[in-house]
Amino acid sequence: MPITEQMLKEYAPALLDIIAQMRGAEFDATASNRLQSVTLLAEELTNPTSIQFTYQDLVDTYPAVEQAVALLLRTGGEVAEADFTREFGAIRAMGPAKMERESPWMQPEGAAEVLFYHGLVGRAFRGVGQEAHEIIYLPADVAPWLPRAQSASLPNGLPVTPAAPPQRSRTINADDFFLEDIGTLLGFLHSDTLRLTPTGPDAEDVDRFVKRLQIPFDETMPDHSVRLALLLHVANRMGLLKRTEGGLIQLTGNRVRAFLAQTRAEQRQTLYDAWRESPEWNDLCRTPGLECPAGVSGWNDPLQTRTAVLELLGRLQPNGWYRISDVVAAIKQVQPDFQRPTGRYDEWSIRRARTPGQTEPSELLAGVEHWDDVEGALLHFLLRGPLHWLGALDLAEPSAGDEWLMSLTSWGARWLGMDVVQPHESPQRNLQVTDAFMIILPVNAPIEDRFRVERFAQWQQSFPTYQYQITKRSLARAASDHITSQQVLEFLASRTRQIPDKVTAALQRLGR
Repeated sequence: MPITEQMLKEYAPALLDIIAQMRGAEFDATASNRLQSVTLLAEELTNPTSIQFTYQDLVDTYPAVEQAVALLLRTGGEVAEADFTREFGAIRAMGPAKMERESPWMQPEGAAEVLFYHGLVGRAFRGVGQEAHEIIYLPADVAPWLPRAQSASLPNGLPVTPAAPPQRSRTINADDFFLEDIGTLLGFLHSDTLRLTPTGPDAEDVDRFVKRLQIPFDETMPDHSVRLALLLHVANRMGLLKRTEGGLIQLTGNRVRAFLAQTRAEQRQTLYDAWRESPEWNDLCRTPGLECPAGVSGWNDPLQTRTAVLELLGRLQPNGWYRISDVVAAIKQVQPDFQRPTGRYDEWSIRRARTPGQTEPSELLAGVEHWDDVEGALLHFLLRGPLHWLGALDLAEPSAGDEWLMSLTSWGARWLGMDVVQPHESPQRNLQVTDAFMIILPVNAPIEDRFRVERFAQWQQSFPTYQYQITKRSLARAASDHITSQQVLEFLASRTRQIPDKVTAALQRLGR
């Protein structure tokens, strides 16, 4: 959702002045620096105390405000305007003269106008083309401070208080890089080689693969190595990979085609479900800083642990910001034995990870006194690792005097079973073809399109855009897969507005 400052920047000075008056805030409509005045007004309107007092005053005067806000909170912060106005009245469109004459803020038609003229809701467009529609939304820096009715199945929620929303410069929004890298893996396995050795994937093959990833790979960073391992595990768990007798990892054609045919939303959920439902992926043993007993299995239940953690996270408010340390402390308070249901903390041989060159075993982390070292470390890893990589959590980096923050995304809320509106997808841009026989695809291009390009062009780079070179060698490889130059030309014509004449002529000449 937009924040209050973004919302206010769209308003005329007369409307800003009205909102400021209704909230008892300062706004100088005559100021030469309008943007600065809007920023100062937004700071006043998003003060938590101001939000909470305003809400309570409005509920006391207009009881329907409580139901209107509850609906917005329950649906992830936004509702189609047509649905909202049916129940809570319209926000009437008025020019400055009519607004001054009728004073709708003094005689509101319903709860919608009450909230609008107090700066607690905004209006925006969602979707494109025939799917375009107006919505009513709660600004992202207002929603966390509004009271939320607790779920009947989870009457107490988690005992954690939302934090103030972070500055945008600190936020690390959940993205599709993990999904993009799955697409990169499929393309790599089609055109290159990934061999298996007794200790895992061949290091040289992995080095060639990681050069194609969206996020620069650093093998000295533990999180990067874990993310790569999870990428390969999820792909295998989904049935996209198979091992040949010669020790090569290859694609499973029918499974790959089915995955590529999914919508982007379905692909995201498929990746999340593959991790969520995997009994083989042991998050605890992948937690940086910890060392699990070697050669021993069955001593913990990763699936049970993961299920318990996700159930606990389902008690948080979608789109609200929380300090990660507060969430960990809350879980320790309400369900400390989430991964050891028996409460026996002396039975697992978990140790601190050894430092480079260390041969002697590190400290044994046995006993409930090491809860923070084991359970706490696991929770920090899950929140900043897999749940963020897969798109369930937004993060915010620490600033002076603050800590890491997290926020449950709308996708994450849906995956946890909450009744929130499915986010709208960003419109996808066409690929480009240059005179130099280069194909350029934006980062959000369909994974299926990129895989098809991989079949007849040679990868060049993955950041900031994907680039592939059409060469005689790549077209010969495509021909060996029964892909003709005419089929390549028809595909490009269906995905771009213009193909350079020289590219068209060359492909037509090869097709004769």
